[in-house]
Amino acid sequence: MCECPVWCSEAAPAWQRSISGSNRLSEDLDFLVSTPVEASRGERSGRAAELKKAIANVDRDLPTVRVATGLTGVNDSRQYNAVIAYKSLIAEQEETLKIEVAFREPVLSAVIEAQAWTLLLDPINGVEVVPSFPVPALSREEAMAEKLRAALSRREVAIRDFYDVDHAVQRSVLQPDDMAVLHLVRQKLAVLGNEEVDVSEERLSALKRQLDAELRPVLREDEFAAFDVDRAFRTVAGIAAALRFASIPSELDSS
Repeated sequence: MCECPVWCSEAAPAWQRSISGSNRLSEDLDFLVSTPVEASRGERSGRAAELKKAIANVDRDLPTVRVATGLTGVNDSRQYNAVIAYKSLIAEQEETLKIEVAFREPVLSAVIEAQAWTLLLDPINGVEVVPSFPVPALSREEAMAEKLRAALSRREVAIRDFYDVDHAVQRSVLQPDDMAVLHLVRQKLAVLGNEEVDVSEERLSALKRQLDAELRPVLREDEFAAFDVDRAFRTVAGIAAALRFASIPSELDSS
């Protein structure tokens, strides 16, 4: 275990299985180390030191993988990236897994212990091949706020963000008028370096161009058929409007 400040699984992996029950495939593992916004580059680099050691030794602990790219800082040490390579038994070639660790801002709510598991089942008895295991993760509310921030303001719009939002709404995991979530979204959008909120027609058109190329390959066919990109976009646009016009209760503003 890395002896670094509070770290947890970020929105994507925490959201997909532990929180929303989504089966969308992801080739990334995202983590967040709680860091003051005003932290210096040296302070952020110091917080990453133990993680660098842990990543460098991963092939010692897991001989079936190798470190293709060690943990390297970018954007003034606000994010660190690494690439792990492994031999795929299905594709019979080397595949990679990207690890991204953010040091850009503090965690806003209490970290929870979530259960992580894989989709791999024994073909004979249907039992999970890899038992579930606990991981520190963002709370449901904060994971949703992270996903909503991405849908609202990611520079390069990504269809996966809108799928995840829509999936959560359809499963009643996310209520678009949840004031606690809206408050967290507003706080996250205020962090220096975020792009402006964009719910333009151009953004919707870009999403529709990604449906077959980027979303279909990572979903089961029935899950892809159930997704309505227009519905998802209306949800996100409605949240953008709520952030502009809704008043946050005073007890949340003071938190």
